[in-house]
Amino acid sequence: MSEGRYYDEVAAYYDVEAEEFEARVCTNHVRQHMLDAFRDVTLAQSPCRMLEIGYGPGVDMLWFAERPEVTVVHGLDVAPSFHRIVLAKAESRGDGKVRPMLGAAEEASTALGGQTVDTVFVYFGALNTTTDLQQSAKAIAEVLEPGGRAVLSFVNRWYLFDVFWNLVMLRPRAAFARLRPVWGGYSPTRHLPSVCYSSRQVRKAFAPHLKRVRREGFCITHPAWYRHQWAPKGSVRNRIFLAIDRVLRYTPFWNLGEYSLYVYERPRTD
Repeated sequence: MSEGRYYDEVAAYYDVEAEEFEARVCTNHVRQHMLDAFRDVTLAQSPCRMLEIGYGPGVDMLWFAERPEVTVVHGLDVAPSFHRIVLAKAESRGDGKVRPMLGAAEEASTALGGQTVDTVFVYFGALNTTTDLQQSAKAIAEVLEPGGRAVLSFVNRWYLFDVFWNLVMLRPRAAFARLRPVWGGYSPTRHLPSVCYSSRQVRKAFAPHLKRVRREGFCITHPAWYRHQWAPKGSVRNRIFLAIDRVLRYTPFWNLGEYSLYVYERPRTD
């Protein structure tokens, strides 16, 4: 499948649910916990000029635009519906700080017209639906100024709990779905062709261009966002699993969770 046709398919997948997407994701406490952590990591980079890849309904673009130290938040997304939604939000602000564009990660340099940013961020696995991770890594490096950083989250290839749980439930196909060359996404009824990456694959794509300075795992023992009812917010189970995860993310088991987060830096002297 050509790059254009593939992104058309990804766009069509999200266009179906674009209007309800924001309300649905913002009510999930596990997802919100990860989002808070992602934002904290991003703020630690002292962002000023930002680019988000895969902005969806624009929740994070607008959140960062409210920060006084942030001067502009560019965005790239392949879904026309998301672009329309965020463009309307940007126009209602009227301050020019939120600048959504239609396009893929590989088009970052062209979309920015040669401008650079100090921070690129990708939340909740937008790079799992890129046609070429190495090309995306190169494009991200090109738009980062020297010393700039990229905060990148990926749907993890080695989600050990999912393997064990689905094997116990006698669902071997689901158990190893993420290990196949093409993963169908989260929905049991709609197929989104994507790729789940291991830490080694991410490093291989980004190492020629950027230096990794941080990595963390999420939902290692804590139930994933789509099983949030297993550990209700504030429950004993919720607090225990989060505490265990905080310990495990500093061990060799960090990369066995549902999501992995990486921070990559462009060296000041290339």
